[in-house]
Amino acid sequence: MPSRFFLSLLAFLLLISFEELYAQSTYSVNGSVIDSNNEPVAAAQVFLSGTTIGTTTDENGIFQLNNIPEGIFELIVSFLSFETASYTINTNSLESRYNFILNPKVYELDEVTVRPDPEEWKANFKQFRKIFIGAGPYSDDTKIKNPEVLNFFFEPEQSILTATASDRLIIENKGLGYIIYYYLDYFVIDYRQNASFFFGRPLFELMTSSRKRINNRWDNNREKAYRGSFLHFTKSLINGTEIEDSFVIRGEKRENRSRFVSKDTVSSDRFFTPYDSTTYMFSFMNFVNVTFEAEKEDRSYLYYTKSPFADKPKNKAQFQNSSFTITQDTVLVDKSGYIYDPVAIIFDGYWGFEKVSDMLPLDYLPEK
Repeated sequence: MPSRFFLSLLAFLLLISFEELYAQSTYSVNGSVIDSNNEPVAAAQVFLSGTTIGTTTDENGIFQLNNIPEGIFELIVSFLSFETASYTINTNSLESRYNFILNPKVYELDEVTVRPDPEEWKANFKQFRKIFIGAGPYSDDTKIKNPEVLNFFFEPEQSILTATASDRLIIENKGLGYIIYYYLDYFVIDYRQNASFFFGRPLFELMTSSRKRINNRWDNNREKAYRGSFLHFTKSLINGTEIEDSFVIRGEKRENRSRFVSKDTVSSDRFFTPYDSTTYMFSFMNFVNVTFEAEKEDRSYLYYTKSPFADKPKNKAQFQNSSFTITQDTVLVDKSGYIYDPVAIIFDGYWGFEKVSDMLPLDYLPEK
C-alpha cells in the first residue's frame, strides 16, 4: 500500500502538471488604439466577442488581454462616436502586436434631427424586447438598462421594423448572473414573412455576490442554460460525445409548408466534419433535427408556442427539440465554439426560442 508521503508527493506533482498545462493553454495579446489623427484613444473597450475576456485602453491607448483560451476569436475595439473595428485572431498564430485605427462615426441627418413619437417608440421597443431578450425562463430577470440608445425605423410598405443603437446596450441578466455589453450590428423584424434577425458582438461580465445562495443559483442556472443549447451541441460534436450527451439527431425536410422528420437517426459525420486540425465544417442540405433527451421543455416554451386560439397552453412538456439549417454551402466552426459566419445558421424550435436572456459566453465551462 503506498505511503501517505508518496500519495502527497504524487498529488503535488499532479497539481504542478495541471498548472503547467493550464499555463500552456492560455495566451495574451496586446496592442494600441489610435484615432485618424494619430492620437491615442483612452478608455476604448477591447474584448473577444462572445466571451468574458475584455479590458480598456490606458491613457496612451495601450491594451493587453490575458487568459485567452486556445482557439479563434474576434477581437473587437469599440469607442463612442467611432466606428467599431475588429480583427480575427488565432492563438496558433498570434501577432506580436495588434494596432487599431478608429475612424469617426458618420451619422445620418435624420438620426440627429428627428425625434420619435414616444408612444410609437414604446410600441416598437416592446416588439424589440420580445425578439431580442426572448421569453425564456430568465427573460423576466433580464433588463436593458439603457433603452434610450435605441432608434426604430418602420417601413409600412414592406412591413419591416429595423433597430439601431447609438451606443452599446447594457443588459443585466440576474437569472444567469451576467452584465452583457451588446454592440448591436443590426436588428430586423419582417412582419410579412413572420421572421426576425439580429446580430451583434457581446461582452459578458460576471456579476458578483457575497451571498452563497445567489452564487449557487447562478451556477445552477448557467448549467441548465448550457445543457441542450447549440453551444453544448457544437462542443459535443467536436468532442464526439453527442450520443453520450443525450443528443438524438435526425434528418428533416420541408416542402410546401410541410415538415418531414426521418424516423432513423443520422450520424454526425453526415453533416459535421473536420476541416483542418482546429476547425470543423457544417455542410448539408435541408435541415438537421436535434432532440435533447436529458431535459424537458421549460414551461415558458409551452406558453411561447401555444396557439393564439387556445384557452390554455399545452401542459405536457416534451424533450427539447430543435432544427437548424445553413444558408451557405458550408459554415466553419472553431474548436473554441467560434462560428465564422453565425448569421448563416438559422434556428427553429427550442433553439429558435432561446435568445439573449439564455445566452452564455463562449468561454463558459460547465462544472460537471
